[in-house]
Amino acid sequence: MRRLIFLSIFFCARLLSAQGQNPVPSSPTGSDPVSIAFRQMEIFERTVKDANEEQAHHTAEKRAAEEARLEFREKANKFVALWEDFVMHLNDKQTFDAKLALKLSKAFHELEMSDGWPIRAVASNSK
Repeated sequence: MRRLIFLSIFFCARLLSAQGQNPVPSSPTGSDPVSIAFRQMEIFERTVKDANEEQAHHTAEKRAAEEARLEFREKANKFVALWEDFVMHLNDKQTFDAKLALKLSKAFHELEMSDGWPIRAVASNSK
């Protein structure tokens, strides 16, 4: 960034000194060395800006994907824990716990509706 500022000041100083010593008629195409240098600098600045924006976009996409994976993993772990409780209750007491079954059903539905669910991912990719 410092180099960019230094180059800007340097080119502005060169432009002002060139105008003061030897007035050059402005060309309609802007082919004098100072104009060319400014255009090159503009192109460089745009390239750097585009690269920074692309990097930020890529980082945001990676972060969103990682958050989706973590959310799916948490929901899957919750479902597995409830399933283990349900099975343990069923095997130990030989009774069906309706409240636990409803929690288990809700946990599975949440897992199924999450972004990491394989069937939804395949269906959305085929569209």
